[in-house]
Amino acid sequence: MLPALVLPSVWVSAGGMDVTRARELRTQGTSPQALDRLTRTGQLRRVRHGAYASELGADDLVRHRQLIAGTWPLLGDLAVLSHATAGVLHGLPLWNGMLDRVSITRPSGGHGRVRTHLRVHVAPLARSEVTEMDGFRVTSLERTAIDLARSLPYERGVAVLDAALHGRADRTAMTAIATQAGRRSGVATARAALAFADGRSESVGESISRIRLCEAGLPAPELQVDIFDEDGNWVARSDVGWVSRGVLGEFDGKVKYRGPQEEVATVVMQEKRREANVRDLGWVMARWGWDVLGDRQTLRHRVEVAFGQARPDKVKGFAKVCDRY
Repeated sequence: MLPALVLPSVWVSAGGMDVTRARELRTQGTSPQALDRLTRTGQLRRVRHGAYASELGADDLVRHRQLIAGTWPLLGDLAVLSHATAGVLHGLPLWNGMLDRVSITRPSGGHGRVRTHLRVHVAPLARSEVTEMDGFRVTSLERTAIDLARSLPYERGVAVLDAALHGRADRTAMTAIATQAGRRSGVATARAALAFADGRSESVGESISRIRLCEAGLPAPELQVDIFDEDGNWVARSDVGWVSRGVLGEFDGKVKYRGPQEEVATVVMQEKRREANVRDLGWVMARWGWDVLGDRQTLRHRVEVAFGQARPDKVKGFAKVCDRY
């Protein structure tokens, strides 16, 4: 399983991207003919109909920010950025195909609809479910996470809710939002995902790992396990662990191995040294990546082999399990 992720990056503000409406350009003296010439020569890039920038963003997230800036002036006073668009602003994980349109919610005004650059949802919004970010009205972190969990498959909903909780979302508020949604589409999935969600997960891979471990019938692991040597010195932190069994688990998404060759080599050596130090203390390490997460039997076998190799009575030092995020 290799999900096409669109992960949060460093945001560039809409103003910093110099998105300008055609009306503003005309006010500044740019004629329609000149605008056409600037577009043809690449001096201006079309963000959407009637909106232009000197250059388009380098990735989907920045381009979506530009699309927000080009669309927002057209939306009216009742529009609130929501769903995937609010997810971009809140830094939640998203997936390819979710950012082709700006998503908004209006409290009234007919049914939801889809336009070329806009996806409109119609739903009531409590005052506490709307906030302001970068000059935009946006659904709150809690409302955004529940909206996304309602519209995504269960495992992706868990990943979004994990990220929201890690970002200090209020679980009680999310529970209330899911309850108030009644029988709206996707509510049952969102409630199940929220019940499983844990803000100690630090990546989508870790979130999916927890789900797959559960589906494979393995004991639920502890999350974010810190390992210390016999003198109390911190050695490493593992994504998950079965402390009483002397086994640690790591999701290896390979992201950290990208970059210049020298940097990759340094990271690889540091990782090998860290794992060697952990193994020297008697811990057994089980590792997996996206390929293994797509095969529950292989994942189960890999962890059970580690269980069989472990000798918890021989483990030196001690472990502490993270109890908050």
